[in-house]
Amino acid sequence: MGLLERIQARRRGEHLSRAWPVGKGELIAPDYAYGHDQSEFSPEEYGDYAATSNDIYTVVAQRARLMSGIQLRFYRGRSSDKVEVTDHPAANLFSYVNPFWTGERLARMDEMCMGLWGETFWALEGPKGAPKEIWWLKPSRVRPVPHETGYIQEFAYHSVSGEILKFKPHEIVWQRYPNPIDEFSPLSPLAAARLAADTSTAMAKSNQQLFRQGMQIAGIIVPPADKVTFSQDQATDLERALEKRLTGADKAHRWAVLRYEAQFKQMSMSPKDAEFVAGLGLSFRAVCRAYGMQSTLLNDVENATLANASAFERIEWTRALKPDAEFKAAEIREQYLPRFRGTGRPDWCEYDLSSVPSLQESATESWTREAQAIDRGAITINEWRKGKGMPPVAWGDQPYMPVNKAPVGPDGQLQLPAPAAGEKLPDDEVNPANQPPQSTGEKAAVLDHLSARRLLASFTPINGAKL
Repeated sequence: MGLLERIQARRRGEHLSRAWPVGKGELIAPDYAYGHDQSEFSPEEYGDYAATSNDIYTVVAQRARLMSGIQLRFYRGRSSDKVEVTDHPAANLFSYVNPFWTGERLARMDEMCMGLWGETFWALEGPKGAPKEIWWLKPSRVRPVPHETGYIQEFAYHSVSGEILKFKPHEIVWQRYPNPIDEFSPLSPLAAARLAADTSTAMAKSNQQLFRQGMQIAGIIVPPADKVTFSQDQATDLERALEKRLTGADKAHRWAVLRYEAQFKQMSMSPKDAEFVAGLGLSFRAVCRAYGMQSTLLNDVENATLANASAFERIEWTRALKPDAEFKAAEIREQYLPRFRGTGRPDWCEYDLSSVPSLQESATESWTREAQAIDRGAITINEWRKGKGMPPVAWGDQPYMPVNKAPVGPDGQLQLPAPAAGEKLPDDEVNPANQPPQSTGEKAAVLDHLSARRLLASFTPINGAKL
């Protein structure tokens, strides 16, 4: 029975059996009856911050955009033995999660829920062992029901109408941030960021009231101190004349001719107004820190330059987004993949971060290190390809060795390998007498000659020709 059918059945009055056992004199804790109360760390009102706090929405929405842009890939095997699986129900379901949602919408909703409530829930619908649909459940309405010995007994979904739908553990994928205070409740980043967010909202409301109710004037016109004050008629006439002649963009920079002497005092930003602007920036940066985001990349341009933008992007991904993606992939491997049975099913999944531009610099550094390991003979081409999940090649089992290197003996002299049977020393131009070399330079020349002849015979150079 699908999720929609289950809700409809409950509304029709079907399946009215008790959600928990009752009996004479039996007392059951509320957690076992209604589910664990998560209101302390993940209350319902956290969802309101997405609509009322500009700082929270900006950070949460940006994380959702970035995280939903990386693709989850499925594999058989692990590490160097993994092979990607592209055509399997476990992978295909992420392209068609249910008749109303796309995979991208699910990914964005998941990340926004993680940013607001610190958790997200999937309801897997379909026969056990082969889910056919994924349904998102609002986290603030789902409560885990602890089990005395099995950790989780079930999940209770509290619908808007007050009905409680029960889901077995294998029907739910539960992703949540760790909480060292309460293992059955997530620890949302908003719990740490809400004070800064509330401060920013209060400052914005205060500023709004200042514009709505406070006096906002461009300047003041007063008579000189040694002159008589303006009469009521003079002040009114002067105000009307200035407004008529000088108000509006088409009347800018006009001369004002007064019939009596007066002084003009322009109003400027007060120190408290300047503190308000700085306070907004301080609160926003505090929110960004709680979510691991860089405020510089979210239009906080106080310390932003084109030179450091790429560095901030890399910090954002390596210290926050990439670890969170790996954490999420581990939960999917643990809870989602075991639902699929049979041969050929994927048993590993991970997010493909190769499409993230800011991480390509790290990939270049990794490539350089691996290329150096190949050049030094530490690994072979096929060993490197196996680590990347690529098939071996016929010429990739022979190591690449440098031909200009040699060990040094205890006496500080080069150790010359003995010639093979029937092998001659270098040509006459290197050693005319065909005698054992004496100097270090002669030993080096002999070593280069012999090493090149021996080692190059087993190499396959870049043009694919066997020497």
